[in-house]
Amino acid sequence: MQQGFLDAAAAICGAAHVVPGTQVEPRYLEAARYGSGQAAALLRPATSAEAAALLALCAASDLILVPQGAHTGLVLAGTPRDAGRQVLLSTERMRECFELDLLDRTLRVSAGFKLSEINERLAPHGLWFPIDLSADPSIGGMLAHNTGGTRMLRYGDVRANTLALQVALAEPAGQLLQLGRGLQKDNAGLALQHLMIGSSGSLALVCEATLKLHPLPLQQAAVLVAPGSLEAVMPLYQRAMAAEFCGLISAFEGLSRPALQAALHVCGDPGRLFDGQLPEYALLIELSSELPAAVLDLNALLQQWLEGEFEAGSVVDAVLGAEETIWALRHSVSEGLREQGKVIGFDISLPRRHFMRFRAEAAAWLAQAFPAARVADFGHLGDGGLHFNLVWPKSEGTLPNDELERLRAGVYAVVASLGGSFSAEHGVGPSLLQHYRERSDPAVLRLAGAIQTVLNPQSALGLTNFGPG
Repeated sequence: MQQGFLDAAAAICGAAHVVPGTQVEPRYLEAARYGSGQAAALLRPATSAEAAALLALCAASDLILVPQGAHTGLVLAGTPRDAGRQVLLSTERMRECFELDLLDRTLRVSAGFKLSEINERLAPHGLWFPIDLSADPSIGGMLAHNTGGTRMLRYGDVRANTLALQVALAEPAGQLLQLGRGLQKDNAGLALQHLMIGSSGSLALVCEATLKLHPLPLQQAAVLVAPGSLEAVMPLYQRAMAAEFCGLISAFEGLSRPALQAALHVCGDPGRLFDGQLPEYALLIELSSELPAAVLDLNALLQQWLEGEFEAGSVVDAVLGAEETIWALRHSVSEGLREQGKVIGFDISLPRRHFMRFRAEAAAWLAQAFPAARVADFGHLGDGGLHFNLVWPKSEGTLPNDELERLRAGVYAVVASLGGSFSAEHGVGPSLLQHYRERSDPAVLRLAGAIQTVLNPQSALGLTNFGPG
């Protein structure tokens, strides 16, 4: 990295926040799951104006700016890989704006704030930003990948809860632009802010967002259900969504037996969960309400519904009234799987009618092509999302990259055959770019590429090229 560039960057955001590539701390370069990168330099702006000026500087220096939030993403969109040309911009110091409007229930917030801190600050006002994730991402990162999480069924994804953005453009380089007015209703032009959301940081640099907030639930009730059979799972979902409490359902998760076993290994289990007889597939159902229990008792509603399902034989066991334990299990699955070997993650979505068919067909293909791979799937059954995670056991050694890609291609082929998506909420990023191109309509690729060429013609921002290649 030329000293002239480092000096110019230091003049913008301060010498203490410009780090040469050889001195960048590992936490900025080590990906959330596997792999590590390298960068020409690390820049840490504190304001939107500084971030925009750094973007302009990189463009003028023929360098690629790679935005990074809390670095919790799983598709490598925030992990630079080129020590010669890729400059890492961390948004962690971008905290200049935190403007809460209690009347409109909106929050204008800088990209560097983490989800946990936002909700801590909102809680005294009885509000929250209801995107629930196992990780603790930054707002900028959440917008880059349009995250959904475990409560998307009720509240929607990040895009559904974003009213406006302030972005720095790659063309003209460094121009700050306000997209949207932060209003609940606004059709006075194209909603360009929604185009930026989910673009893996490659169309514009998100500096601020205006978010739609929701009242904090006054009560929540969760149950872990053992269905009578796999065939009973989707009918159970249908009946729950048609029941008198359907508007109160905030989560409807599925956990396979191997996923539950991995979570119990982390959390511990004295053999009490389902009396030690784990079902082949379990359901985590949560109700939430802004009304107090004296007005509406969620546990009583769940109990009443369960009694009917027990009588019908569609439910054979249930754990009710242990919300913290149940959610601890759900959020411990990934950690438990990592202890077993290399996790090969698939973040997919499917039409609900094909959910169980996919599980069966993908497992059958794996049993024939990669018998050592262990399926331990779980995820957001209520919104069609599935983390079809596999474990490659340590005893099998390292799976060669070409074989790993063959495995991924085979699973994605099953997804495509059933009308599903290979990326439900993780985005595209470098790790999925080839699969994106192979599985996208050429006309769609051309259109996406044309849009990206207008917004980022020199490819000076981000690591994802949405065009044909």
